[in-house]
Amino acid sequence: MTRRILAFACAVLATYVLASFASTQTILNTVSSFGLAVGLSVRGEATLHDLAGLAPTYLPIITVALLVAFPATALALRFVPVPRVLAYAVAGAAALFTLHALMAAVMGMHPLPATRSGLGIALQAAAGAVGGWAFAHIAPGPRSREG
Repeated sequence: MTRRILAFACAVLATYVLASFASTQTILNTVSSFGLAVGLSVRGEATLHDLAGLAPTYLPIITVALLVAFPATALALRFVPVPRVLAYAVAGAAALFTLHALMAAVMGMHPLPATRSGLGIALQAAAGAVGGWAFAHIAPGPRSREG
């Protein structure tokens, strides 16, 4: 049980850090496409600012999305013979994609500006996939008695 909790925490943190990073860099790439210079120091400062600034809202939302996706995946794995790592990676990606689709539908807008583009939403889903991958690698498998 302890190992699953650790795995979940690592998955959430990996997803959050990568999603926040991707969001910041996507927005800064848009800014630079307007002809404004965006240096490495600005990118670093903005990334750290967003990591801290998004944490009170985006981190709990990601936590809930993965808290729904991972138990559903564990249940599905009992009936569908798919590699665990693949299943959790797909679940993480689907969780982030669904999260942003739901927020856009409910709010009538994309609250995370980076998700207004196909690339932005794909990067968010990729962050979820990495989180799912991390969870599958850290959490004990179904036949393991660890934890």
